[in-house]
Amino acid sequence: MEPTIHQAERLDKRGHRLLGFTALMVVAVLAATWVGLFSFLSANATFGTVDDLQVRYIPEVEPLELDLPDLSRLSEVYTADGVLLGKLTERNSQPVPLDEIPEIVIHAVLAAEDSQFYEHEGIDFRAIVRAAIEDIKGGARQGGSTITQQVVKQNFVTDEQTIDRKIREAVIAAELETRYTKDEILEFYLNSVFFGSNAYGVKAAAQEFFNKDLDELTIAEAAALMTPIRNPTRYDPRRRPATVTRARNAVIDNMVANGFITLAQGEAAKSDELRTAPRSEAREISPEVMIAAREQLLNDPTYGLGDTFLQRKRALFGCPASDTECEGGGGLRVFLTVDLGLQREAERILREWFPVGDEESLPTGAIAMVENASGAIRVMAGGLDFGEDLESGQRPYDLAGKGRQNTGSSSKPFGLIAALENGWTLNSYWDYTSPQILEFGGTEPWNCGNFSGGGEGIRSLESALVASTNTVFCQLSLTVGPENIKDVMQRAGITSPLNPVPSIVLGTQAVSPLEMASAYSTIANMGTQVDSYLIERIVAADGSVIYQHQATPEQVFDEALMAAVRNTMQQVVARGTGTRSRLDDGREQAGKTGTHQNFTDVWYVGFIPQYTTAVWVGHADRQIEMRDIVVGPERDFYRVASSSRIPAPIWKQFMEIVVVDLPIVSWPDDPEGTSAYYAAQRTEVPDALEVADEEGIINPDLKDLKSLFYKAGLDLEIEYINSTEPENTFLTQDPEPGTAINQGKPVKIEISNGDPPEIELPNWIGLDLDGLNTELARLLEEFDVALEWVSDTQEVGDPAFIGRIVATAPAAGTIVLHGDTITVFWGIPQSGLGDG
Repeated sequence: MEPTIHQAERLDKRGHRLLGFTALMVVAVLAATWVGLFSFLSANATFGTVDDLQVRYIPEVEPLELDLPDLSRLSEVYTADGVLLGKLTERNSQPVPLDEIPEIVIHAVLAAEDSQFYEHEGIDFRAIVRAAIEDIKGGARQGGSTITQQVVKQNFVTDEQTIDRKIREAVIAAELETRYTKDEILEFYLNSVFFGSNAYGVKAAAQEFFNKDLDELTIAEAAALMTPIRNPTRYDPRRRPATVTRARNAVIDNMVANGFITLAQGEAAKSDELRTAPRSEAREISPEVMIAAREQLLNDPTYGLGDTFLQRKRALFGCPASDTECEGGGGLRVFLTVDLGLQREAERILREWFPVGDEESLPTGAIAMVENASGAIRVMAGGLDFGEDLESGQRPYDLAGKGRQNTGSSSKPFGLIAALENGWTLNSYWDYTSPQILEFGGTEPWNCGNFSGGGEGIRSLESALVASTNTVFCQLSLTVGPENIKDVMQRAGITSPLNPVPSIVLGTQAVSPLEMASAYSTIANMGTQVDSYLIERIVAADGSVIYQHQATPEQVFDEALMAAVRNTMQQVVARGTGTRSRLDDGREQAGKTGTHQNFTDVWYVGFIPQYTTAVWVGHADRQIEMRDIVVGPERDFYRVASSSRIPAPIWKQFMEIVVVDLPIVSWPDDPEGTSAYYAAQRTEVPDALEVADEEGIINPDLKDLKSLFYKAGLDLEIEYINSTEPENTFLTQDPEPGTAINQGKPVKIEISNGDPPEIELPNWIGLDLDGLNTELARLLEEFDVALEWVSDTQEVGDPAFIGRIVATAPAAGTIVLHGDTITVFWGIPQSGLGDG
């Protein structure tokens, strides 16, 4: 399309002032976030001139190839089961020349997105400053991006949220306007922008939402059509008509304010009820998979499509429409690993559990599944519709692949692996008392508690994983070292940035469901790590194979160690927190639940011999406690969203579909050396007197005493006994201090209860004085009971009892206390016995 004379004149002027203009844009773009501007200015105080700013921050744009993709030449993408998934990047795209787009539609998009489009030179300074002022005032977030910038963001720069990226976007937007006319940019935008529901471009959107051609749209419909551009999920005309109506009316007001329509036309349009056409039966096919494939192909040189981003873009999308001499490019057939049937089932299950659009406060979910042997990604499903959440800067449609969330206790198996690698065994015992205040050299102690609240005692490392005991793994992290746990996670296949803090073992680091599935598959593979992958092969238009994936497995963990970990994770399913994931066909499975703090993220990651699947549930863009929610196919109420009650059943529901007609196979037998990881851990018995005071008094709350022995992995049997010692005085322990025994064994501790010792008075009948003294000495020695006695006499008829004890008061068998006085009756001859 030839530029008008005014446009040609403006192009010439732009060329002369581009350098100064771009430097000014740096400041304007940074002003969109005031903090960024102030940081920029203070950090660059030495750059005092526009030229300095330009040299420092403005990229060279003249050598760049800024070709808009030819929307008519697209590469095809197929799933593993041979289904045409779509065409990169647009589907249901029906390009139409600008002169065939009604004026009312053009005015609506300008009013909604960029009312100064025909006035600015790629950047709308006033919009940027206005957005910045609203930000600093705490008002509603406003967009500052022009239509040209949106085109640049979607086609020429990455989506990273950095100041450098914003600068590149601004500079390239200015350069783009020197190479294309305004009409060319607007035409491309109107034909390529995504409206939701698989509609790309205004013609497809008009048909999708209103079942009309463009020239049939009313003012109200044209305005409503533009609202999903900013967020296709939030402004879905079918699911959220009230929200869309409010946004539509704001667009109509802008149309009036810009003179596109009269006030009367605007008021009449706002009175129209929003009526959408029923959704067509053709269902959108897995946009999260398409966008993941597109981003990999464009951003990764691995696939043989070129060394630079622009070369890869040319290879995928072909020549730009304006270049009549260009040949080749586009028309590729890209084959993915995804199983579309299982992908659709995963999406269906997620929407059954978390209906999109029902309530904004409801959580959502994601499911990722990889094939253990190959690393092939078979499913990567998210519970949100395709679209960009502008509020958070994240893309919720790619929750499975890029939705990094805190993993909770599903990170504990990595801590277990690190412990076994560093000499601990599954039969080592740990203090599981909750809560615990742990010192680790930080500014504040670590307050670690268990999910169920209190409790005390010792628990084996195996049982601690099965029961998901936080306090054991907090201590384990400090003992083994967070760096070692981070190393295990990375060797297993996690690529997200990890901060080696003690709480890493409790899942405070953000990882995607796809990464978790890949890392757990390393355990399923007996320690062989296989990179997960999405692109299987790429075939050129002439049939030649450009790329074919080749797996590169690497043994990163000891096989015997992995068998021990896998066996333990099987117990999680059999009797631990993952019982609700148990499949009914008897096949072997293992897994781990994960609930992040305050129920903001919940996970279940599990595997069978063939596949590993990760299920995450939470909110895509912020941490919100999931309490008192109603979700699930039957709309059940959950007081809290625990991992065992939501993601574990989702995992089971999905995997029941996966295993249909899937052979039941077993894991290989435990390799030699596995038993070493079950060996009893030895320890030395501590001395209870370590926690007693100088008089041997034990603190009555016993906290220090229990901690001393629990930290050594030993149980306690504490018995309070009567003693002559003061109350709470330590008396004895068995085994003695320093004895080497297996962890998990009990140590018997005796403590004085402060009461005098007591015994049943023995039967002293028949004892003489020496015998009585011997008996008293025995009682003192054996029972620490000292008894006093006083004499009395009693006549006896049997001469054998004269001078011996014939009775006591109290009688034999009576309970007597230390220090009691016993009356001893000695036998004497009966009176009156004489000669006659």
